[in-house]
Amino acid sequence: MLRNGRGGVTTSSLRIGALRAENANATSSLSETLNRTLAQLEAVTLALASSRREVQAAQDRIQTLTEINVRLHQELADLARKEARVRNFAYHDELTGLPNRRLLLDRLRQAIAQAARHNKQVVLLLLDLDGFKRVNDTLGHPAGDKLLQGVARRLRDGIRGADTACRYGGDEFLVMLPDVDNSGMAAAVWAKLKLALDEPYVIDAFQVRVATSMGAVVYPTDGQTEKELIRRADAALYRAKAKSAEVRIEALPTEISVKTNQPSLMDYALTTRQPLSA
Repeated sequence: MLRNGRGGVTTSSLRIGALRAENANATSSLSETLNRTLAQLEAVTLALASSRREVQAAQDRIQTLTEINVRLHQELADLARKEARVRNFAYHDELTGLPNRRLLLDRLRQAIAQAARHNKQVVLLLLDLDGFKRVNDTLGHPAGDKLLQGVARRLRDGIRGADTACRYGGDEFLVMLPDVDNSGMAAAVWAKLKLALDEPYVIDAFQVRVATSMGAVVYPTDGQTEKELIRRADAALYRAKAKSAEVRIEALPTEISVKTNQPSLMDYALTTRQPLSA
C-alpha cells in the first residue's frame, strides 16, 4: 500500500508540474500576444494621430485654397468692372454718357449696310447749340456742362430704341435714325426733338433758352458712305447756322431760385436777343 501510496503521490506531483508548465507556457503565450496587441494598438494610435494631422493639414489647405479662390473671384470681378468702365469710356462721352464719335461711326456703318440690303434709308441729324459760348462766358463752364447734359437727356428721351444720339464734339450732337421708310418718319422725330430742345433749361438760379441749328442728310440720296454723309450734314449745319440764332438767359423768380453764392448776373443785361456768330 505504501508503494501504491507513494506512486499516487508521484503521479499527482507530475500532473501538477505538467499543469504548471502548461500554465507557464499559456501565460507566456498570452503575454506575447498581449505585447503584440499593445504594439499593434500603439502603431494604430500613432497612425491615427498621423492621419489626424494629415486630415487637419488637408483641411487647412482646403481653407487656404477656398480663401484664394474667393480672392481670385473678387479680383476677376474687379477686373471685369474695370474692363467694362474702360470699354464704356472708349465708346461713350464721359460728360453726357452718350455714345461718342467712334461708336456712332461703327453703328452708322452697320446701319448703311443694313439699309442697302433692305432698301431702307438712314437719316443723320447734326445739331449745334447756337450761342453755347455765350452761356459759358456768362454763367461759367460748369453751367455749360450742365446744359450739355440736359441736351443729352432730352435727346436720349426723344429718340426711338433703335436710334443713336451721340455727342459728336463740343456743343455738337449727332442723331442717327436707321431703317427709315420715308421722310415723314424722320420729320416726326426731328419735330419731337426740337420741341423738347426748345424748352428752357434750369441751370442753378437761371433759366436758359438756346436755339438749335440742324443739318440733315439721308442715305442713299445724300451720300453712300459714313464720311460722305457726315461731311454733307456738316455743310448743311453750316448753312443753317448762317441764319440768326439766339440765346436767352433769365434769372429765375426768387421763390423758385436755387440758393447760390455766385453774384447776381442781372447786371449783365442777361436777356439777350441778337444774331450770334457761327
